[in-house]
Amino acid sequence: MVLRRRELIMLGAGLVAPAPVFAATAAKTAPAPPPGADLPVPASGGLRFRIMRNGNVIGTHGLTFTQKGRTDQPPPAAASSPGGAKPAPTPAKPPPVLGPLTVKVVIDIAVKLGPIPLYRYNNESTEIWDGDILSSFNSKTNDNGVHTKVMAHHDGGKLWVETIKEKYAAPEGAIVTTYWNPRTLSALLIDNIDGKLLHAKIAQLGPETIPAANGDRIEAMHYAASGDLNVHLWYAEDKPKPGETPAPKHWVGLALTGSDGSHITYEML
Repeated sequence: MVLRRRELIMLGAGLVAPAPVFAATAAKTAPAPPPGADLPVPASGGLRFRIMRNGNVIGTHGLTFTQKGRTDQPPPAAASSPGGAKPAPTPAKPPPVLGPLTVKVVIDIAVKLGPIPLYRYNNESTEIWDGDILSSFNSKTNDNGVHTKVMAHHDGGKLWVETIKEKYAAPEGAIVTTYWNPRTLSALLIDNIDGKLLHAKIAQLGPETIPAANGDRIEAMHYAASGDLNVHLWYAEDKPKPGETPAPKHWVGLALTGSDGSHITYEML
């Protein structure tokens, strides 16, 4: 069996019925976060999935996040003073200045019939974000022996995308289809494998619980993409503390249907 590049890299050949476009709106009263602070960087610095085909593991998808000044950990508890006196209040510190965010992605897939390999797929990519701006992107793919590359860099106020076949300036706000960023639900998208500009319609299908690799269940919102992009995505949202702005959404699942009718899903590790 041969699976197409887009199927296994979440761009899929599965059909999704057209549905009304979902438009996300931010709370009007919420204070504006510092540039890039809304990007959902895991506190662990990593995100990892196992890729399933008809219930069998065929690969992994890992993401590593590196950003100077980023801290999603809670502050340490204040130490008690001798005699039970209350400790002096700690002066409030300004939020740290966030440096560029680097996101590295590695996807490795192997479909076998017993010990015989039928299909191999590998993708490695790197995104660099400067605040809210995608400043560069590089991707290389080996799709069962077919090699492709995509490069992008921000210059002169525009994101220039270059492939073997073309070079173009992407529309403002366009991002690549690596899915970790919830802006996937509202932005114009650039295919991270062949560099093509995609026009997708995103429909919100409602809350669901989906399985994690360890058997737990994850509460998440289900979205379906149609048009140039056919894939189902799930994003979970941490509950903000009183007085905090809404927490960013985190990518927690994916599903699509392969050209041979196989069911491809992602489960968080």
